[in-house]
Amino acid sequence: MEVKQDYANAPKTYEGCVTQEYSKEIVKLGKVLLKVFSINLGLQEDHLQRAFGDDDIGACLRVNFFPKCPQPDLTLGLSSHSDPGGMTFLLPDEHVSGLQVRKADEWITVKPARHAIIVNIGDQIQVLTNGIYKSVEHRVIVNPDKERVSLAYFFNPKSDVLIKPVAELVTLAKPALYQPMTFDEYRLFIRTKGPQGKLQVESLISPR
Repeated sequence: MEVKQDYANAPKTYEGCVTQEYSKEIVKLGKVLLKVFSINLGLQEDHLQRAFGDDDIGACLRVNFFPKCPQPDLTLGLSSHSDPGGMTFLLPDEHVSGLQVRKADEWITVKPARHAIIVNIGDQIQVLTNGIYKSVEHRVIVNPDKERVSLAYFFNPKSDVLIKPVAELVTLAKPALYQPMTFDEYRLFIRTKGPQGKLQVESLISPR
């Protein structure tokens, strides 16, 4: 189930108010992290936010339900992939682990912590930073005994903004790695292929 962010038409119920408030706070967090990344890269603090489309970003909340599976070794909740957007803010089930991230050739299970939000960097930040920040390859496993629910909030660039390596991060020693592409074009590109680890973003690397 995917819930699109729509403040103006949000239902005036307790659940709707909670979802709306959560969305606002996650957007604030996303902007803070873009500011931190920009400063860390030696850029103006609003550089990445402007590259995302200023305040006109794309965002949506997705609620994921993973039923228990008696034979978890035979299936995955979600195949290996990196997220196509900017950042993903994951509110995990604190009682059931399910997220795994790849480190070198090893899959590491992320242990949820109470009140903690997991942040995955997506492909658009990898492109903007010319590969300095890497998107996170991850997958989801299922549990043989317990169901699991997680909330994934996708913080993305404006769909029609051209995303390309920031000029200040391109040098003779490290030329632009990625070809310019809007987020809409990139989403269309990856949807034709499905989850393929990080092959999709790496396939954008410009020929030398």
